[in-house]
Amino acid sequence: MGYCRQTSLPVAEPVPLGLMRQFLRLPDSYTNEDAILQGFISAAREKGEVLTCRALAQRTFVQVLDSHPYYTDTIQSQLAYPPNYYSLPRYSTTLWNYSQMIKLGYSPVVSVQGMTYIAPDGSAKVLHADTDFVVDRISEPSRIFPIPGTYWPADLYVANAVQIDYTAGYDPDPAMVDVHQLASPPPALPGQQPTSTIVTGVPQLIILGILNLVALWFRKRGTIGQVPDDIAQIFLDCAVIDFSPTRG
Repeated sequence: MGYCRQTSLPVAEPVPLGLMRQFLRLPDSYTNEDAILQGFISAAREKGEVLTCRALAQRTFVQVLDSHPYYTDTIQSQLAYPPNYYSLPRYSTTLWNYSQMIKLGYSPVVSVQGMTYIAPDGSAKVLHADTDFVVDRISEPSRIFPIPGTYWPADLYVANAVQIDYTAGYDPDPAMVDVHQLASPPPALPGQQPTSTIVTGVPQLIILGILNLVALWFRKRGTIGQVPDDIAQIFLDCAVIDFSPTRG
């Protein structure tokens, strides 16, 4: 999977301050601790993201790898070595696409803005979604593949040679649905489903977890960010589990 970092802050938290105040049954006139509550909401959302491997608030991310996944074939791999051991995926296959697969660090993925890589001559090159690679938003974690019949380009083997910029996370509107339509239908862009539809509205179970965690921290100051097992389980029930992240 490489390393993934956020590149922007959420425009809105999945739990608005007004809903949190209502859950705590605070009177409308009592606003002295609104700033503390807002901080607790953000902290609970961040804790939920650690437990779920999801972006619970929509924003942009960058994911970096030291190289594209090295093509591996089970028949030929005894004679074919990657430029570095650590660029070899944990799995190999006779099917080109799975050895070339890149998994994105946070779900749900809304869009991939592009992929920049350092070519062997040291220059930065840009690949574009739907044209130069396929984005699978349906799977979790979401995946990226080269266009069928092609391979990832050669990289200069340097730190962060591959950089993927994408948007992921839930919309605070629980009814939000995102539809992605290919700009050019097949056969111009072969090997891709022409549309993909995902629900990006924040799940009510996530809202429930944040509400209860903030209520605990608010009423029991000094708990040092503890998460009881019953509240942690709410987030874990929504977790994305992946035992074979991309190596690169």
